Amino acid sequence: MKTDIMLEKLSKTLPGGLGKLHANMIDALLDKHSESCLDVGCGRGAFTSMRNYYSVGVDIFAPNLPIARDKGYYREVLQCDVNYLPFGPKSFDSVVCVEVIEHLEKQAGQELLRNLEGIARRQVIIMTPWGFDELKERHDNVHLNHLSGWLPDEFTSMGYEVYPFYYPRYPAGNHPAQIIGRYALLPVLYPLIRANPDKWVQDFAAVKSMN
Repeated sequence: MKTDIMLEKLSKTLPGGLGKLHANMIDALLDKHSESCLDVGCGRGAFTSMRNYYSVGVDIFAPNLPIARDKGYYREVLQCDVNYLPFGPKSFDSVVCVEVIEHLEKQAGQELLRNLEGIARRQVIIMTPWGFDELKERHDNVHLNHLSGWLPDEFTSMGYEVYPFYYPRYPAGNHPAQIIGRYALLPVLYPLIRANPDKWVQDFAAVKSMN
């Protein structure tokens, strides 16, 4: 847990860090006319922009919730399984689901999308790896295992707009030196990533307007 928190901070602090890219993308994509936001799979609470809304964070892993609550980004935090979200139709303006759907089997992920679209009044924002991103099994939190892979075309066929993260795909590693090394190579890799997104892009965002 301590290592995860350190890496999370590093990712959100370094220029070009994946955590910073996620946060910036959320800031850019969130509907500014929204008044409420549901963060599905909120983890330890990564997005300061949630402060601007009546926001609720939900996560299945109980140790994450006190950390998310203490950051003050959410008005409420709740432990629940994303397969059984306790929210009624059109109960939030915006619904955000970041790095979650790949932790479900494909059919469960498709059902989750239908549920999120039912909960949202204005928009749904999904972020996920581009294709299957193998992740080593984590015994401290089995919910982190990757069970499916998703491609942009799957989302565009469902009426989503897709925004690639021009950040290099890499085997998951948890040493700070690996992370810093990847960030240092970004200027060199950027043209290659843009030219070959199917091969090199790590993540993408998919946004669907419910209006």
